[in-house]
Amino acid sequence: MARGTDKRRDDRPELEDDAPATRDGLPPRLDAPVRLLVGPANFAGQGTRWARALEERVPTMKATSYAFLKGVLDYPVDYGIPAGTYRRSRRWQQKFLTHVLQNYTHVLVEASRPIFGTWHGQDASFDIPPMLAKGLKVGLIAHGSDVRIPSRHVETEPWSPFPDLEDETVELLERNSTRAVELFTSYPGAVYVSTPDLLDYVPNAVWCPVVVDVATWRSDAPVLEHEKPVVAHAPSKSAMKGSELIDPIMESLAERGLITYRRVEGVDPADMPAVYRDADIVLDQFRVGSYGVAACEAMAAGRVVVGHIAQHVRDRVLADTGLELPIVEATPDTIEQVVLDLISHPDRAREVAGNGPAFVEEVHDGRRSAESLASFVERPGTVPGEWKPSWIRPKVVMMAGNDIIPDARVLKYAQTVANWDLDVTCIGIPGRRLKGARELGRVHVLCPPIQSKVLVTGWRKRLANLRPWFTTEAEYTLAYGRWQYASRELRGDRGRDRRDSERADGVEAAPAGRRSTRDRLLRAARWRSLRLHRAVLDARAYPVRRAKRKSRPTDLGIGKRRERLLRLYRYLPSGRWRRVMPEVVDQELTLGPLLDRIQPEVIHVHDVFMLGIAARAAHRAALDDRTIKIIYDAHEYIPGVPVVAPRRVAAYSDLEREFIHDADRVITVSEPLAGWLQRDHKMARRPDVVLNAPVEPPEDAQVKGLRQHLKLPDDVPLLVYGGGVNRARGVGTAVEALPQLPGVHLAVVARANPVTAELQARAVELGVGDRVHLAPFVDAEVVPLYLRSATIGLSPLLHAPNHDIAVTNKFCEYIAAGLPIITSDTPAQADLVRELDLGAVHTAGDVDDFVRAVRTVLADRDRIAKRIADDPQLRHRFSWAAQAEVIRAVYAEVMEKLPDAAWEPGATVVNRLIPDPPEPPETKWRAFKEAARVAERDHQEQEKKQR
Repeated sequence: MARGTDKRRDDRPELEDDAPATRDGLPPRLDAPVRLLVGPANFAGQGTRWARALEERVPTMKATSYAFLKGVLDYPVDYGIPAGTYRRSRRWQQKFLTHVLQNYTHVLVEASRPIFGTWHGQDASFDIPPMLAKGLKVGLIAHGSDVRIPSRHVETEPWSPFPDLEDETVELLERNSTRAVELFTSYPGAVYVSTPDLLDYVPNAVWCPVVVDVATWRSDAPVLEHEKPVVAHAPSKSAMKGSELIDPIMESLAERGLITYRRVEGVDPADMPAVYRDADIVLDQFRVGSYGVAACEAMAAGRVVVGHIAQHVRDRVLADTGLELPIVEATPDTIEQVVLDLISHPDRAREVAGNGPAFVEEVHDGRRSAESLASFVERPGTVPGEWKPSWIRPKVVMMAGNDIIPDARVLKYAQTVANWDLDVTCIGIPGRRLKGARELGRVHVLCPPIQSKVLVTGWRKRLANLRPWFTTEAEYTLAYGRWQYASRELRGDRGRDRRDSERADGVEAAPAGRRSTRDRLLRAARWRSLRLHRAVLDARAYPVRRAKRKSRPTDLGIGKRRERLLRLYRYLPSGRWRRVMPEVVDQELTLGPLLDRIQPEVIHVHDVFMLGIAARAAHRAALDDRTIKIIYDAHEYIPGVPVVAPRRVAAYSDLEREFIHDADRVITVSEPLAGWLQRDHKMARRPDVVLNAPVEPPEDAQVKGLRQHLKLPDDVPLLVYGGGVNRARGVGTAVEALPQLPGVHLAVVARANPVTAELQARAVELGVGDRVHLAPFVDAEVVPLYLRSATIGLSPLLHAPNHDIAVTNKFCEYIAAGLPIITSDTPAQADLVRELDLGAVHTAGDVDDFVRAVRTVLADRDRIAKRIADDPQLRHRFSWAAQAEVIRAVYAEVMEKLPDAAWEPGATVVNRLIPDPPEPPETKWRAFKEAARVAERDHQEQEKKQR
């Protein structure tokens, strides 16, 4: 039988590094009422042997053993897959998942390893729910270290190997085995262990003994009749077997001429029978306190097997089988004397060896194992189809068309929902702040690279190559850079000639005066060619420059002409999102498979950009009998977005119109916008409203206040505007008003951009440059603390559809900071200011009316600030905690039930949007090591005192 294959299935092509064993990469379909898959470990070939034993015991069943192959010491298996494919090939994982769900009735999961590679997670707990949901019966079987918890093993086994291993290695074993034991002990279905000692860790399991082919290992070779007894030791894992403790002892005996010691490692499994047949004594393991496949093989060969078996394990074997375990007891302390006694008393040794084959044939020939497993395949399943391990939480994906980190609203949602014990993943587009993956507390953030498959292919690429003009400033800059380099290179050649002619010493190169006529003509032609090329570049750049000239400082990105263009594009094919935004298709090709792999219960889409990708994921899930609920969070009224080109706004509207009815719930940022969305899309239900409110600052937050940052005295009136700046935001109104407000300063908390540069330049022209300050952003959690030293908060938005219905983030931040507010007469905010007595309202864009409003509020500032400070209900209404209550109600309805953590006190409070990654959970092994260090230190101190 060839390694890694089975003669029963030898029609398969040979395995390759990146391809499965069959033509379609999947195991053959089994023709039987009961179809069992065993995998994916096959340690010591046990998966295959259990499969064969069960097939003999249950005639109506056929089984496939399956494992990933490393290429070294692989055991025979029905279906083998290269380890790299198992771990990394999403295509194979998807195909195998579908194949298993459609073609098997039972799955026996070995060693808590994932059946479908890393498709669902790093252990089998994530694979079990989808199999149960499809009606498959799932059983679990433990092999050894997968459930042998180090911290518990050291308490019961004095020769435990774990104290001598690297701490990092044992920490990993501790975490993984603890999780596996939690899975095995909580699983309500069939659970097995392959060695009797593992019942200490999984008491609800049934012992399914390892299987050995007695005929393969049987030997007629006599025992202890060599001139010098042959002692063999063939550990699979030296550190776990105690090889480092017994090797020196056996080598010493060999040097004294008492034995021949054969230390065997890296031997192909098929060659091991010959190794054991030629030995008299086989040393098994001396640290774990149990026995496994190697000991059974040596016993089947009729050899004297020596090892350390804990007494309670021997008692358990006797109780279960009625047979004494024929392994000679020895520890590293006694092994030398035990071997010498065996050599001195060969008759007793032969008697022990003679009991081995009978014991193996009775306990480990497969019949007892098949009897244990038979109930799993013959009896009806008892595990509910909806069962999940307690640590598998409902999955929520937040999607945004940015790199997540700078989007405070997305982060607030993510941290809030993560507080409710939901598994939250944010998915975005790679950008300046994040490319790849990052952990923000309990929130996973993924911004995978997006390959351009559609954007730079097909007719778009051909058209781009054919058109004679530049369409973007970047294209012109790139082409001009190439021309600039060629021009500088030619000028450098002329400079070289002059430099050479002026140098005192001679040089190899010919001076300019001695250049040939041909060289001079070529250079002249090159110079004229560059001048012509520059003229062509200028001509090709005309559309870009014309558009740039049309974008004047007075262009606010709003107005009647824009509205007409938007209406036109919304009805023309050229305004459809598939034409305008082919990058969305590229994003779908990358993010769609990612969503399929995560399999979330809810996708929460922020803004319109990812709405189609989420909807398509929900459609695909429905075909797989899964349900994905979609929550669409409309941050803006798409047709009213200012500044953005009308054709692109029309494309956004087209995208929203196509997919908004796929959303199970819609959330937006203000009551007026909720009404507009319901009207425009004829929605049966009015969207819920979640304001862009600030979170509660951390208790230990320390931030330098805005006034302190600007070094302004407390008695200087300070107006503050916080947030993004473009011309439609109306900050220019405040700058124009400053000459009429002597002594009043304006702080613009924003990132520098061309508009802020225009504002600062205009302030200098007006003679108020020293009173206009551009202040830096701070973390979103501490914005209220940062702003509270200002005098008045400003929101001078100009009229635009989105502005008229907006209750902005800054509006809520000003209330949290206790600042009176001056807002333009955009209705949503103006009505709140008048109704709640928060400040004053001015006519949008009217400088004189703005001046009036500032003077009015300055005269009444202390009263308004006290009114805000003394109204806790007002501050709560515009806080994130209040918005989180709305979000919780939405999620409770969409998911039907939320974890208990969602209803605990403080579940709606968020203090940090970008927390540090969580620390690994404290393990008992870490506590054990710390106690050992303390004991060692105390012992050393005691010795010092005694000296």
